[in-house]
Amino acid sequence: MYTIMDAHPATVIVVMSAMLVTPFYVFCTYVFSGASPRKGAIIGAGFLVWGAVMSWVCLADIARNAGPLGSLVVPACWAAPSLVLVVWRDWFLEQPLSQRWLIGLQLWRAIGAVFLIEMLGKNIPGIFAYPAGIGDVAVAIAAAAVLWIYRQRDSIPRNAILLIIVLGVADFSSAFFFGFTSSEGPQQLFFPEIENNSLLFPTGLIPLFLVPYAIFFHCLSLLSLKRTM
Repeated sequence: MYTIMDAHPATVIVVMSAMLVTPFYVFCTYVFSGASPRKGAIIGAGFLVWGAVMSWVCLADIARNAGPLGSLVVPACWAAPSLVLVVWRDWFLEQPLSQRWLIGLQLWRAIGAVFLIEMLGKNIPGIFAYPAGIGDVAVAIAAAAVLWIYRQRDSIPRNAILLIIVLGVADFSSAFFFGFTSSEGPQQLFFPEIENNSLLFPTGLIPLFLVPYAIFFHCLSLLSLKRTM
């Protein structure tokens, strides 16, 4: 039995479009960085399979139906791709990657605005939608500003790269805190009038797949930066 949100059509279109783009973006990151197209294709295929599995997890509402272990689903999903990257970083980063492409992925964070759309549709409470939606859009704007300011430079300064990583991680931390503490369970600190249904399909694919994907790129960016120091 699958459970889905009565979401706005724009939310479904935006989230599913982002899902479809992810394998191609990581492939293009490797190709246009002058790295191995084969590795880009392998990683892209890996995310394609990961996305399919997370779609099932989202549709089956595993996070809310798994009892006490359900609270671990989101953090486990956030950590898994980056853990694979850290363990096999020499394979992933055998050749240098373009920071422009790595930071460019964060432009897609603007899709977090769908949380605000669903807040207006009374599917998600404001206590979660405001920090998650506005935070994502702010990171996307910051990434766009960095790419624009340094568009004619051969490389993006280290501090600018670190700024995007710090802002991105801070945004995810804020979203997780307000999402976790406004959802039903012993950890609940906020009790909004509207139930927090953000883990239902389609918005659930953001924390279950698109956020881990963005964190993976933050880690790629940071590890790449460390290798050039």
